[in-house]
Amino acid sequence: MFAQSVMEDLHNCLKCAACQAVCPTYKSTRMERHAPRGRIQMVKKYLEGDLTVSRGLQEALMSCILCESCTQACPSGVRLDRVFENMRMELHEALGAKLPKKALFAALSNPVLLRLGARIGRAGQRAFIAPLNIKWKLGEIPLNRLPSFNQRSFRQRMGEVVPAAGKRRGRVLYFTGCATDLINEDVGDAVVKVLTRLGLEVVIPHDQVCCSVPIFLSGARREAIPNIEKNLSILDRDDVDAIVVDCATCGGGLKKSIPHLTEDLGLDSEKARRVAAKVRDVSEIIAERLEDVEWKTRKSRPRVIVTYHDPCHLVRSMGVSRQPRMLLEALEGVRLVEMVGADQCCGGAGSFQFEHVEISASVTGRKKENIRSTGAAVAATGCPGCRLTLAGNLCRENDPLVVHTIQLLAERVH
Repeated sequence: MFAQSVMEDLHNCLKCAACQAVCPTYKSTRMERHAPRGRIQMVKKYLEGDLTVSRGLQEALMSCILCESCTQACPSGVRLDRVFENMRMELHEALGAKLPKKALFAALSNPVLLRLGARIGRAGQRAFIAPLNIKWKLGEIPLNRLPSFNQRSFRQRMGEVVPAAGKRRGRVLYFTGCATDLINEDVGDAVVKVLTRLGLEVVIPHDQVCCSVPIFLSGARREAIPNIEKNLSILDRDDVDAIVVDCATCGGGLKKSIPHLTEDLGLDSEKARRVAAKVRDVSEIIAERLEDVEWKTRKSRPRVIVTYHDPCHLVRSMGVSRQPRMLLEALEGVRLVEMVGADQCCGGAGSFQFEHVEISASVTGRKKENIRSTGAAVAATGCPGCRLTLAGNLCRENDPLVVHTIQLLAERVH
């Protein structure tokens, strides 16, 4: 099942350890099996028949955050991310998934089940966690610091087409992702507000489903195909100028990972590449139209220090780094202060923080201190997963508020 074109990358590894210098898991454990170089050699030995599938091999490969730092740093151009994604499929096919993952995959593959789970989760939050102030932890995040589920699905609440405010200057399709649809409706409202104020008509297909990134990055590539095919059929259209995302993970999946997956599995990747060519992060769309933004003016607006965290999938999978900073620098009353290691992983990586708690806590610990050292009152980012991780772990009284970058803009757009 391992893609032949990706197998060839294994022979290009020079064992130079350039990848180790940027690997967040290796920095945490200092163990070779948690370094990209060590993982590459294990994959190579497996394909040569010198290693068999085992729980130990699974632990080593699944303890990778898939932040793509090693791929970016490799002087030989080894596509380590694709190597590890292919190997995860081998492990999944041989060992299967544990019950919690099976339940997650089932929910992400079924919108009705997913929304039912969100309603049950909201009821539990309102009936038990909030009134009883329960402080049990999920990973390192206290349950009472987890975000609340939306009262109603964002997509169900919105119309399928939101008209531009004033003269229409373009038309975009908004791929909301699961987080905005079920948890972060505040981000969705901010996206729609800013885009329509810029004269863009916003199309929100109600039948879009999970991007499936959490499924196929866990190795369950075949299980992800129905979601992928459905979304591609919805998104592959000529009557929109761009496909807008506010989630770095969804964006990275649609822009990069899904075309690679279809190629690796020998599927028709032309549709995936057409869609990928139109995928844009919301910060890119706004940065291109920054001169058209009409800002609210407030003489007494207090000055606030903001720092920005680069989500892995946004900065590396999508190549977006400068645009969010352009937006923050344009805001009245905001002073952008860069943190050390802004583009380093926050340690969340979806379910990674709940499955590899110690490694995740170490990675997140470095990020927390880097944020605190800026003295910022607000930490902005472009990923709901990063937002969950940072907001859940920044628990001190004077820690900054964690928001999506687009929310800061929406507050100031006329």
